[in-house]
Amino acid sequence: MHRLLKSRIRGLNGELDVFSKKICDCSPADAERFSRLLSEEMERLDFDRVTCDAAGNLIGTVKGYQDKGALIVISHLDIPSWEDRKKEFPSGEGMLKFKAGIISGIYAGALMKRSLLPLSGDLVVCCVPRLECCDFGIRYLFDNYLKSEVKKIKGVVLAEPTDFNVFLGHKGRMEYEITVRGKSCGSFFDSRGVNMLGTMFPLISELEKVSRQMPRNSYLGHSNLRIKDVRYSGYRQEDGLDEFRIIVDREFIPEENQNDILDRAKSIAADVYRKEPEVTVSTALSMEKVKTYKGLEIVSEKDFKPWTMDSYRPFALDSLGCLTENGFKSSFGYWKKITTEGSYTYAKLGIPTVGFGAGSEDDMGSGSEQLVISKLPDAVYGLGLIIHRNIGLPSFGWSSDEI
Repeated sequence: MHRLLKSRIRGLNGELDVFSKKICDCSPADAERFSRLLSEEMERLDFDRVTCDAAGNLIGTVKGYQDKGALIVISHLDIPSWEDRKKEFPSGEGMLKFKAGIISGIYAGALMKRSLLPLSGDLVVCCVPRLECCDFGIRYLFDNYLKSEVKKIKGVVLAEPTDFNVFLGHKGRMEYEITVRGKSCGSFFDSRGVNMLGTMFPLISELEKVSRQMPRNSYLGHSNLRIKDVRYSGYRQEDGLDEFRIIVDREFIPEENQNDILDRAKSIAADVYRKEPEVTVSTALSMEKVKTYKGLEIVSEKDFKPWTMDSYRPFALDSLGCLTENGFKSSFGYWKKITTEGSYTYAKLGIPTVGFGAGSEDDMGSGSEQLVISKLPDAVYGLGLIIHRNIGLPSFGWSSDEI
């Protein structure tokens, strides 16, 4: 079987190179053109079904010979917000940042199709859009297109950078807002002339102290806190209040609770302004209003749940075993910097989920893109091994050349 897969990859290498160049030449701000490029490639590679839903999820299916549970391969693209679409994106950012996973996922599907190896269930290759800290694509995909299939899914493989290891989780991430309101006339705000930094500096200082004392997980590392933005929302005529906001980017480990984090942030802010009776504070998850290029409008909270899957799960052991048996020096690991759709597939839905791909987290946007692209044939081969080990039917030693 592995010899058959390797021989088919050699036949795909030329097409893989051409497609990689097409993706690199595509504008990272044009989501519609990018999606069309991917769907056209899936159709050219003879996927049995190719569709794109209202959220911009691209879905290609290779039909199995039986219906014993599908395997889902997921990659993602970071689309720019409406405000950012007017900006210039350097190479390696925006939608192109994780292009290796997108390409390897599509070509792993093509490898299964051309190898003629029978599958016990469908192989579904998905490329899902998302904004920073906002996973609207994967949620829409499972709430709609895959809604009736969730209980039958054998597992999910995330085509993300793992340096050819099998990854089993990462920290959570959320963006939240601390809102401070007070009267500007004869108040704490008035004494600072409604100066944004002067008003918010005491709170920023306290939050920075907290960031130096973050808890740690033995697998995932330390939690993290970063002040993303400080905004003056202006004077609210209806209640005579001025309003300030601090936007916080927060990474957190599974031992932490999201509600507890928000309550703790509110407590810190309340303590900072406790001597100012006219000042009130509140905290809430940030919300993002998304309008896809197909016209769908979605309002989504900006959060990714933390997750870790036990390494003794059969899906994890089978995925690692097929790699090490066929020459990969793989081991189990965890992402320390990036977030993936495992926050939804495993943390929310409980579907067995692993990650596998070329390159490492540090390669993303570091100028190492060409090195990662050169490793794509191995990434496609490894994904093919994982797919066949989990939903492949026994071939009894026959290859398609012998049938």
